[in-house]
Amino acid sequence: MATKQTPSAKAKADIDFENELWNAANELRGAVAENQYKDYVLSLLFLKHLSERFEIRKQELQQMLFEDPVETQYFASMSPEEQQQQLAKVLEDELEYQVKNVYRLPKEATWEYLRENAEQGDIKIKVDQAFVLIDEILSKRNPDYKGVLEPIFVKSQLSPTQVAELINLFSKEKFSEINNPEFDIYGRVYEYYIGKFAMAEGSGAGQFFTPGSVVRLLVEMLEPLKGRIMDPACGSGGMFVQSLKFLQAHGGDKNDISIYGQERYEGTLRLCKMNLLLRNLSFDVKLGDSLLQDRFPDLKVDYALMNPPFNISKVTTALPDNDPCLFGTKDTFTTSGNAKTCVAA
Repeated sequence: MATKQTPSAKAKADIDFENELWNAANELRGAVAENQYKDYVLSLLFLKHLSERFEIRKQELQQMLFEDPVETQYFASMSPEEQQQQLAKVLEDELEYQVKNVYRLPKEATWEYLRENAEQGDIKIKVDQAFVLIDEILSKRNPDYKGVLEPIFVKSQLSPTQVAELINLFSKEKFSEINNPEFDIYGRVYEYYIGKFAMAEGSGAGQFFTPGSVVRLLVEMLEPLKGRIMDPACGSGGMFVQSLKFLQAHGGDKNDISIYGQERYEGTLRLCKMNLLLRNLSFDVKLGDSLLQDRFPDLKVDYALMNPPFNISKVTTALPDNDPCLFGTKDTFTTSGNAKTCVAA
C-alpha cells in the first residue's frame, strides 16, 4: 500500500534543484575560492527573496484597491489621473510594506532589474549598487542590519558571464517564492548551500556550520516553545531556524520567542542575519567572542542552545582570574590546549 505523503514531503519531492545548484556553484571554480561561494550565491539569493516579497506586497496593495468593496467604490469615483496618483501614493507608502515586514525597493534594487540587465557588461556594478541600496534600506529600518549586504562583485574575479549565469539560474520558476509560496524555497536553498559549503571548507567549516542532525537533536531535547533563546556561538543561525521549525511543527507562534546570539566572525554574522531575515524573525545578534567578550552580560534566557568550537587553542588563558565562568582557580579550569566552555549558573 502506498504511503501518504505529508505536504512538506510532497514539497521537497516536487522541487528537485540540489544537483543543479551545486553544478552552478562549480561554475565559480577558478574565479572564487570554495569557502567564498556562499558570500556571492547567498547574497544574490537574499536579494531575490527581498525583491519577491516586495513584488508580492505590491500585488496585494493593488488588489486591495481593485477588489475591496469600499476601496473599489472610492477608487472608481476618481478620474483616471486621480486614480494613477492614488495608486502611486499607496504603492509608495513605506508603512504599507512595513506592516507586513516587507522592504520597499527602488527599481535598481529589484531582481527583475538585474535579470533584465544580466547580459550587460556592467552587471557586476549593477549588482553591487543593488546591494548598497538594499543595505541602506535595511539599516534604516534597523541599525543592527547595517552591513548585511556588502558590494563584493566588482572586486571579485567573477566574469560578467558567470554573474549572468547565476542570475539566470535563480530566475527559473522553480526558485520563485511567488510561484511556490508553500515550499519554503529560499530556506531550503539557503540550508543546502550552507551545508555544501561547509563540506567544501572541511575542518574550517565549524566556524559557521553545525550538522543538521546535531541541531535537531539539541532543539528537540530542549523544546523551545516560548521565551528567550540564546546561542553564544550562533554561526549562521542554524539553531534559531531549527527552533522556529520545531515551534511551527507544534502549533506555536514565532512571536512567542525572542532570539539572541553572538558570533565571533563578521562574515558569518552576516550570514546569520540574512538567514533570520529570510524567516521574518526579529533578533538581536552581536559580533564578539562570547568567551572573552560577553555582549549580553545582563541577559537572562529560557534556553541556551550552542555548539561552541571546543578545538580552538590558547583561548582560555586570556580569561581574567575572576571570570564568573570559572568554578575555581584559573589554573584548575583552563588549559593551554583546547578551549573549555562553561555556562554561569
